[in-house]
Amino acid sequence: MGAAMLVVILLIGFIMRAPITTPPLFLGKLATALNVNQSSLGILTTLPLVMFMLLSNFAAKPMAYFGLKKALLMALGTIVTGSLLRLVMTMPTMILGTVLIGIGIAHLNVFMPSMVTAYFPHKIGLYTTMYSFAMIFGNTVFNLITAPVSRVFGWKMMMGILLLTPVIALLGWGMIYRFVDEKIRVDRSKQWQTTKTQSAKLWRNRRAWPFLLTFGGQATLSYTFTAWMPSLMQYHHVSAGNSGLIMACFALIGLPLSIVLPNLLTTATNRVLIVLTIGAGMSGLTASCMLFWQNTSSMLFWMLESFLLGIAIGFFFMTAMTMFAVKTNSPYETARLSGMAQSGGYLMSAFGPSLYGMAFAANPVGNIQNVVYVVLVMLMLISCVLVIKTEKI
Repeated sequence: MGAAMLVVILLIGFIMRAPITTPPLFLGKLATALNVNQSSLGILTTLPLVMFMLLSNFAAKPMAYFGLKKALLMALGTIVTGSLLRLVMTMPTMILGTVLIGIGIAHLNVFMPSMVTAYFPHKIGLYTTMYSFAMIFGNTVFNLITAPVSRVFGWKMMMGILLLTPVIALLGWGMIYRFVDEKIRVDRSKQWQTTKTQSAKLWRNRRAWPFLLTFGGQATLSYTFTAWMPSLMQYHHVSAGNSGLIMACFALIGLPLSIVLPNLLTTATNRVLIVLTIGAGMSGLTASCMLFWQNTSSMLFWMLESFLLGIAIGFFFMTAMTMFAVKTNSPYETARLSGMAQSGGYLMSAFGPSLYGMAFAANPVGNIQNVVYVVLVMLMLISCVLVIKTEKI
């Protein structure tokens, strides 16, 4: 059963980002099929982030009410339903399908750390590595195959593949569903109220806020960098081909980090973890300070910028995701802490790209946005050290 669970965890991780990040790669063709302006489809990338922000704090409630097994089944079913609706190819079904996909993935973001805590309490690092790697790998694979598949078979084939992958994950979980013990047995009426009260207390818990700030800081930097770095490089006359390679480098840095970090984070001493955190923080600060001297089209400069910031963002993301499980005592606590941190973190990140865009429009090489980058990295660094020093929430 352990091998089957591992396969299912990998399948679930594989679909936790790709359904959101893939459609923008053929947005022009999608706009033509829907007979709308391409700019109006920007909402398809915004809606999932809004769902993450609105629902992460409440994602523990279905688990409290139905149990982890059934809640996970429902989340996967929601993603499949949303993917199916997007095949209808009308604007309303495209929006509704994207909303459902965002709802499903918002719950998976919270359920997966709880699943690791519940079923593999002594192998948190290993199994966090598995689903984190699968998440980044899935995103990378879809980025790589979208262009050739669309060229040979058409972009609608990619929409079909985006339906097929969550169906496989749902079938995988369904096949082992009755053989897996429910690790969370609850009294529904009592647990619902308990979870509500405990969630409110968590927001007033000072030890929980560093988790939120660590997650929110890296999410803000990641979304802002992804949204605006290509435009910034274009302003400095970096070629489109080189810009694509640089952004690919940024995306791929997370793969080796997802393999190495979770197990290290669960076995190393606090002193070692603090040293690593400071190192990652210095990497991010170096990248942020480089932007004060950005007036160059050198590929080496922008590749180094991407590499250093990618290390910082990848480190703080993996640390936050791993520590949700390490610093809590039960799957419930893991889900509540993860939900609280992700809800507040995605709220922070929702403002990042738009505020950077305003600063970029006023002055593409202005220092305001660079100072904010430095402040965010410092915030992540300090918050992450506090997370590591926290015994338990």
